[in-house]
Amino acid sequence: MKRPDHIMMTVLLAAASAASASAQGLHESIGVDGKYVREVIVQDKIFTLPSRLSFTLESQPPAWYSEGVPTLFRPTAIPMPTVTPFAERIPDNSRGYIDLGLGSWLDGNLSAGYRFLDSQSTKAGAFVQFNSTALCRPDLSEESRGVRRRLADGRIGLYASHRFGAKGTLSASADYRLAGFNYYGYARLGAFFPSADPDAAVHAPTQTLNEVNARIGWKSSTGYGGPDYDALAGIRYFGYRALYLPDENLDMLRQTKGDRETDIYIDGGISHQWRSGSELGLRLKGDILLYSDSRKDLPAIPAPDNYGMVSLNPYYRFSRGLLNIRVGATVDLAFNAGPERDRFNTFHIAPDVRLDWRKGAVGLFLNLLGGSSLQTLASLEGTDYYQMPALSSTRPLYSPLDAAAGANFGPFAGFSAGLSFRYRISRRVPAGGWYAAMLNWGNTAFPGMNVPLDADPYAVGYSLSDEGIDISGFGLEAHASYRLGSILDLSAEGTWQPQNSTRGYFNGYDRPRWTAAITATVRPVSKLSLSLQYEYRGVRRIYTQAARLATVPDQTQGIPVIDDTDRDLPILSRRLPDLTLLNARAAWQFSPRLGIFVQAANLLDRRDEILPLLPQNGISITGGVNFLF
Repeated sequence: MKRPDHIMMTVLLAAASAASASAQGLHESIGVDGKYVREVIVQDKIFTLPSRLSFTLESQPPAWYSEGVPTLFRPTAIPMPTVTPFAERIPDNSRGYIDLGLGSWLDGNLSAGYRFLDSQSTKAGAFVQFNSTALCRPDLSEESRGVRRRLADGRIGLYASHRFGAKGTLSASADYRLAGFNYYGYARLGAFFPSADPDAAVHAPTQTLNEVNARIGWKSSTGYGGPDYDALAGIRYFGYRALYLPDENLDMLRQTKGDRETDIYIDGGISHQWRSGSELGLRLKGDILLYSDSRKDLPAIPAPDNYGMVSLNPYYRFSRGLLNIRVGATVDLAFNAGPERDRFNTFHIAPDVRLDWRKGAVGLFLNLLGGSSLQTLASLEGTDYYQMPALSSTRPLYSPLDAAAGANFGPFAGFSAGLSFRYRISRRVPAGGWYAAMLNWGNTAFPGMNVPLDADPYAVGYSLSDEGIDISGFGLEAHASYRLGSILDLSAEGTWQPQNSTRGYFNGYDRPRWTAAITATVRPVSKLSLSLQYEYRGVRRIYTQAARLATVPDQTQGIPVIDDTDRDLPILSRRLPDLTLLNARAAWQFSPRLGIFVQAANLLDRRDEILPLLPQNGISITGGVNFLF
């Protein structure tokens, strides 16, 4: 462990849950039952590489430890879903903190919080987080040289918990998020704007996003004396102000209301442990998704239907000495999910089998998992921040099998390493990431697209396609790290995931074949830390589907839409450039409570497309201060 009087530098190398504001959301880590660990996310909305869609069935590291030697059980072949150049964990007994940075392009970030109640049994506090950028210009064309990337994304929240002795803990939280940004990749390039005045200024469409979360939960703490149980109820509102679609008759973008989504959910479980090492349990999760009727003026593209899903997870677990076994199943019951013409089946079942064994510093594991995950506006935003602000389908994502096997070694003499193999079958994965291209090119083939001979190049689904793509394939992941006391930290991680149309391991809309992340932190003196981080996503290709178009009634002004009668649509694709990020940071800690930092993101000044028509920001230099009080 690093000393608590230093800021500990880490890199987010694991995908966050889709329902959480993803690893990509502004969020706060609150350990109400233990040490208060603040997680400060720096520029996570500004330098964001694509992340894979995170299924709730994601393999999780077992929580068991042996002889005080944790083997890093990470049975996931992750594709470098990094969402920020640097993330800082600041463990301290202070009640409040402020982390403020400002840099070129007016890149700004603020993380602040205060715990105003902090006793052994009662804790309560508030936090605020904010990211922004305003001056970077993508320069996609001569006409769009004046377009700047603008983004302001902030969240404010409250939380509280109270422990009722040995009975359990009651906790509650609420937060509100407001984001405003423009679709900076919009450059009025495509066939829908042939008569637009080339000398007129290009104004990128703007968007406003509102999100509200409220939760209340109870967790018992009976241990071996009786059954343990927990229950959580919550509501999440997630809504966009506007939906823009190209209008070929008026040579402009047509604007209507974006989708507004309300998720009412429960999550809980009950289990009983025996001193023999056995545990029997049942978990239940239920969601009801409600959507506003926001497209009354656009009958050709109907709003999503309300729907729901209940998931049951019965299991038996046995833990004895070096061996841990969990055997169970995930049963999903869906109601009214998917488009009306192609409903998601009511009943789905998948395995939930986990096995791990360790001896000293060596650990082996095998996972056979599966299940369904809701496809919501909120979850998809974690994969593509600039997603289409409307759902084309509410069909949940289903994996009948998500298998992982591997070995981990260490730590010994400061060194740890691991290798894992993974195979997953994914049904109806959405073909997203094309919204900026659709704004510019409508439903026509985008330059550089691989269009099959039997496909109509003027009939491209882009984000409006609701079929999804069935994908199956494998991946390999290796990771290693070395720590030399408090002087040096080194870590490296890489994945190889062959990709070709429907063959592959879904790891983001850009489907990279190779990913890598390398981080080095050195502390030449106790107060100074120097860090360098390299990230790579290589051999990337994005996919969508062709679609036969139908002419809609005159009152919709001729907007082309996907014909509901077509099935098994041809898959189209486009090669994306490799993504490379090189970041550096220097931090000086004047005292355990006061420090300053300067960091440079994208040192190579690469402006390659993250997704079609969405280039990276150029190099950004940021300086700031962090203060605990």
